[in-house]
Amino acid sequence: MITFNKKKTAQPKPEIDKHYKSDFKHLLRIRDLTPQELSSLVLDAYKIKMANSKKIATTMTVGKKAVSFFSKSSSRTKSSWEVACSNLGIFSSFNNATDSQLGNKESIADSAKVFSQYYDIAGWRCMKYEDILTFANNASVPCVNLLCDQNHPTQAICDLLTILVHFRRIKGIKIAFIGACNNNVARSLIEGILMCGGSYVGIGPKAAHPTQEELSFYQSLASQYGGTVKFSTDLIEVQGVDVIYQDVFLDLGEQFNLWPSRLALYHGYQVTKDVMAKAKKECIYMHCLPAINGSDSNYSEFVKERLSKKFPWVSKGEVEVTAEVFNSANSVVFQQAQNRLFAMEAILRWLLAVNHK
Repeated sequence: MITFNKKKTAQPKPEIDKHYKSDFKHLLRIRDLTPQELSSLVLDAYKIKMANSKKIATTMTVGKKAVSFFSKSSSRTKSSWEVACSNLGIFSSFNNATDSQLGNKESIADSAKVFSQYYDIAGWRCMKYEDILTFANNASVPCVNLLCDQNHPTQAICDLLTILVHFRRIKGIKIAFIGACNNNVARSLIEGILMCGGSYVGIGPKAAHPTQEELSFYQSLASQYGGTVKFSTDLIEVQGVDVIYQDVFLDLGEQFNLWPSRLALYHGYQVTKDVMAKAKKECIYMHCLPAINGSDSNYSEFVKERLSKKFPWVSKGEVEVTAEVFNSANSVVFQQAQNRLFAMEAILRWLLAVNHK
């Protein structure tokens, strides 16, 4: 069961906090949810997981129509959206970056108004948060942020579910995010774990830390819900954590020529067995995937062949995490990946139900 501390007096939110204007409930950022909504979403995802996605369709989902737009490539998000729609009895229409005029020949606002007349719910993996915000502000259906430059809320719901399944609680759990500790995945996870009464420590170079404005917002969440949040450059901070979490050091949409500067920036933040040993014995390893872990991928091969002379620590094609840790008993990365489906099913069920007229 997920429990929350009694909400304290709300702190003023920073200027970066822009709310959508429409009357519809959307999932654009975790912070836009109430703690009760977040709790209900994670608990529903847990119930769906226990049912193995069987008999989960409702009168609010069967016969509905969903549209998704992917301006970036995707594996888990696209597949979880498509399979979730199928399991819920929803017709799904997928559009890649060139399949529609969205944001190209037609403005985002106009496209949102058009697609709202055909579909009951929309999802978009876009380049900028402002784009999905504009879409939601002009749509007359609920919208889901399937990843943007600032947030990845569907991943965070999955991550909270993974923690709940493993520890049987979220309140009081402490996460250490090592490396890119304030990127889009991290921001949504920070908001989610703090709203659930957990704690977060970001460990990485100063360049990866949040602005003072962002940090103040995180601190206000921690104060309201009884957790803690801090950022550090020192791996000693993994002591006593329940979860070590990572993302790639180079976003998969970025160019290969950025690898040298990125490896120089994140040198010393690779998760090895020695890093895991500093945490609690029962600490789990999580990764949003894909990981550059020495497996047979283009990224691992590129790093190994082109960069290992200058950066010997990646000579095996292992970047943010070693294969030893990634494939260890403490790693839950593939259970986490499976949970993307259950989280997406819960999100679609909730949005279609709460926006039902």
